[in-house]
Amino acid sequence: MSYPVNFPNVLLVNSITASTTVSIVNGMQVSTTTFNTAAGLLGTITLSPVQPTATNIELKAGNQVLQISKINFQAAFGLVSGEVTCSGSGTDQDGNNSAPFQKQIATWTN
Repeated sequence: MSYPVNFPNVLLVNSITASTTVSIVNGMQVSTTTFNTAAGLLGTITLSPVQPTATNIELKAGNQVLQISKINFQAAFGLVSGEVTCSGSGTDQDGNNSAPFQKQIATWTN
């Protein structure tokens, strides 16, 4: 497989999308996930084998809020597929109607 690998616009909840790019940095697979909504950029999270998990992150754009309970990175190695999974909740653009999600937002093999 050649890097970088892109996984654009995976719908999480309430028009919030996640776009992930997996690249090689210093010989390691690294994922960078950007969270967007119609209200704008919510934020970006970078994970690697050194820091494979991030928890309890709040991202905002306007009144819309994305609560990430956990985002996890697993590098592809040998016969094991790589993946990025994310769980949490997100509101609508008015900051209301929070809804939960749990998704695999990227998967790849070597």
